[in-house]
Amino acid sequence: MENVSDLLCVQRVKAGDIQAFTLIVEKYGEMVFTIVRKIVENREDAEDITQEVFIKVFKSLDKFREESEFATWLYRIAYNTTISELRKKKLYYVPVEDNLLVDNNIDEEEIEIKLQYLEKALKKLSPDEIFLVTLHYMDEQSIENISKISDLSVSNIKVKLHRIRKKLAIEISKLRNDERG
Repeated sequence: MENVSDLLCVQRVKAGDIQAFTLIVEKYGEMVFTIVRKIVENREDAEDITQEVFIKVFKSLDKFREESEFATWLYRIAYNTTISELRKKKLYYVPVEDNLLVDNNIDEEEIEIKLQYLEKALKKLSPDEIFLVTLHYMDEQSIENISKISDLSVSNIKVKLHRIRKKLAIEISKLRNDERG
């Protein structure tokens, strides 16, 4: 289903064809669950939130302005719903796995150690920070698209990502120093 098909499905649902919503869920269900799961630790909570996202999407389709991309709008609802549920239920969040530190010149054991440091450092991030890292580095979303999703300015996202990278570097450095004694 391409972007044109997204809009066609949305128009069909708005016209009363509820079955067309199934196509939207089939196309985006895994993507939404993956994003939620990267932020929320518990699988069942992530499944519940994913379901809540699609309920909100269905109820809000009449508010979707068809001049923007449907996927961006859906990401935004997923983000807002997940953060809202985290705050409401005080759910635990889990950092995304990241392969940013992979370097072809180092052995697998060294890579594994770096990834362990990164995983520990990521646990220090807030859900909002994890979401930005997930969208930018894991889902390879552009800064502009993240801006639309998060309702933050492009410059604000750039600053936040820079601060997150700095924060991670400091945390990893602390972890290395603690381990060395």
